[in-house]
Amino acid sequence: MKAGQQAAKLAEQAAKLAEQAAKLAEQAAELLTIKSRANTTENHVNALTREGEVKRVAFSASLFASGHETLGPFNAYTNLIFRKVVTNVGNAYNPNTGFFTAPVRGAYHFEFYIGGPGHSSHATAAMLFKNGDRVFAAYEHQSSGYANSANGVTLLLEVGDVVFLRQSPNTRIYDNQNHHNTFSGNLLFIM
Repeated sequence: MKAGQQAAKLAEQAAKLAEQAAKLAEQAAELLTIKSRANTTENHVNALTREGEVKRVAFSASLFASGHETLGPFNAYTNLIFRKVVTNVGNAYNPNTGFFTAPVRGAYHFEFYIGGPGHSSHATAAMLFKNGDRVFAAYEHQSSGYANSANGVTLLLEVGDVVFLRQSPNTRIYDNQNHHNTFSGNLLFIM
């Protein structure tokens, strides 16, 4: 083979190698793009999984786990601690403090039922508080029998907002194994 032919063949092989190197560089760039997209997708899936887990927030509790007792009358608002927890999905309700603490920003619905013995000078009443501010009351006053009342509210809560019930001043509440006094809440949707 002549030197000119060898040079042409080497030039052709060099061109093919350069073409293959360009294709490899293109494939490496494409692989990096795919890897980046996969990481982004994985992060998104993990975030949705965490969000889905937090979406499950619901609790329901009654005042006493056992026994019976009349609470009050007291001279000031008194925190009510609902100790018999029936449901506490997401563990946002604390049966030691009576506080519900919002784990995520969202719309939450709460209901509370309050009952007590009728009395000529003492009503049965409780107030729902959000971060120390009064929101809604349940109030009933009758001189005999069993007085009960209920209320509910949907609140927009930020992460860490606290919702709880307090017995109103100069009122009486009675509960027993029938669990007349309950406090419940659940996350409707994340905002």
